[in-house]
Amino acid sequence: MSSTKMANPLLQEAYKTRLFTYGTLKKGGRLDELTKRSDYMGEYFTLHSIFQMRDYANAFPIVFFDYGQANGKSIKGHLYECDVRAMECINQMETNANYTPHIADVINEEGNITNALMFVNCNIGGRAVRDSQLSLNNIIEEKGYQEWQHSVGF
Repeated sequence: MSSTKMANPLLQEAYKTRLFTYGTLKKGGRLDELTKRSDYMGEYFTLHSIFQMRDYANAFPIVFFDYGQANGKSIKGHLYECDVRAMECINQMETNANYTPHIADVINEEGNITNALMFVNCNIGGRAVRDSQLSLNNIIEEKGYQEWQHSVGF
């Protein structure tokens, strides 16, 4: 038997993950240092209006699934292509804060659709998050979407 070495052209390009951010990881956000080395792809919206966004203690937004209890919204945010190192750090931070990664379809104003990893909080129904700390402060609602507007220098 002879050994045949196969060339794999797919492994020559660095692995990247598309990440949809809507809060402190957005460009200009408090934690944007974690996405600075990533490729910024522009402003995008979730394609499906199945989310709700709330501000937690005037510190950061929480996005959760609507589950038909209210009128679901699309979320406006920033899309990045992140390398493995950046994604490992972001994933650890987000999952330690009780966020769960989900694949979401996102679209930009030019109509380009792609999918991206998005972190969603699944503890709203449980009491890991106190309702008294949730508000619509810093949340802009227009044209069927919600966007978290953080203060500069926050």
